[in-house]
Amino acid sequence: MKKKATLNDIAKVVGLTKVSISKALRDHPDISEATKVKVKKVAQELGYRPNLIARSLTFSKTRTLGVIVPKIAHNFFAHIVAGIQKTANDQGYDIVLSVSDEDDKLEKRHLENLVAMQVEGLLISVSMATKNTEVFEWIRSLQIPLVFFDRHIPGLGFNSVIVDDEAASQDAVEQLIDRGMKNIAHIGGFEWVEIGRKRRAGYQKALEKRGIEARPENVVDGGFGELHGYNGFRQLIKQGGTPDAIFAVTYPVALGMLKAMRELGNGYLNDIRVLTIGADELFSVFSYPQYYVDQPAITIGQRACDLLIKEIHGDEQPDEKIFYVDTHFVENC
Repeated sequence: MKKKATLNDIAKVVGLTKVSISKALRDHPDISEATKVKVKKVAQELGYRPNLIARSLTFSKTRTLGVIVPKIAHNFFAHIVAGIQKTANDQGYDIVLSVSDEDDKLEKRHLENLVAMQVEGLLISVSMATKNTEVFEWIRSLQIPLVFFDRHIPGLGFNSVIVDDEAASQDAVEQLIDRGMKNIAHIGGFEWVEIGRKRRAGYQKALEKRGIEARPENVVDGGFGELHGYNGFRQLIKQGGTPDAIFAVTYPVALGMLKAMRELGNGYLNDIRVLTIGADELFSVFSYPQYYVDQPAITIGQRACDLLIKEIHGDEQPDEKIFYVDTHFVENC
């Protein structure tokens, strides 16, 4: 079977970079007409077709948006996708959904594939492993509209729709203090992920504001999933004893903590109150966690999608704006 031609193959023949070849195939204004004709001629001779969709080499509107989420198993991202889907459909767009599974390499591959499919814009909540921004800089060089939601990477020139994690976390921890809890621990995410860093900062500011000494043994870094919460709780008990309450960085982390509490026994389920960012419909049945910050996931999806479509139409510019969605503290006990 004949090997499929790639952008690199065309670049070698024409003597241009891969980025320039991609721009030429998309009729980007940075590329001269003569170069576009030459690139398309070579691409046709080599039998090049964009990955996944065999389309005309001349750029055309696809009315399609690419969406990447870190996980889909928990309701938060499922609800965000529902908001995106509804807004996209209402405005005549379809979506192509990919899941990175918190893997930065898989995330990069999804982004490259969606660009190859000639989506008109991208919506992404970055994985917890994402540190390298090269693929996002490439997307920006192609002038493909992109909007971050929930988790974003500042400094890349893209707009974002998020909650104010630091302010929400500070307010929620202060609510626990108001209810008589002073020994409050934190099972957090990774510092290089914005939500992990901001939620930790909110926790620390709440303690400082209320004159409570921050104890290093009361903080455990882990991640954003159930396994991180499970391991984090066991580590926390070993190094810091039994706190009055624990602020879990995400609801999946809180679920992992619940599993560890049940296994370890010792009255942890009765003695420790749990606060988290986000929850699940099951909270109304199980009353766990006892406190949470409600994030309007559907609204986040709707606003992110609407913003992206405005960028596609030229009604909004990608200039590092942050659009905050309101949250509120909920007592579930």
